Amino acid sequence: MTVVALNQLIHATPGFLQRLGHSIATFLDGISEARAMAERFKTLSRMTDSQLAQHGLKREEIPQAVLGNFGRN
Repeated sequence: MTVVALNQLIHATPGFLQRLGHSIATFLDGISEARAMAERFKTLSRMTDSQLAQHGLKREEIPQAVLGNFGRN
């Protein structure tokens, strides 16, 4: 019985590690995207109203612009 259980564990391990690796990669991608969004928000927030207008934005539209930009990726 122990040999059967060990055999199943050995065959299941690569799939488990692959799923674990994929989950970690997805998590890290999410962190990277969040950091990029925060940086974009900071950049836009530091602009003057006239600079924002040159980009076709109003100050109150910054959050939607940041979210919209990353939602399409």
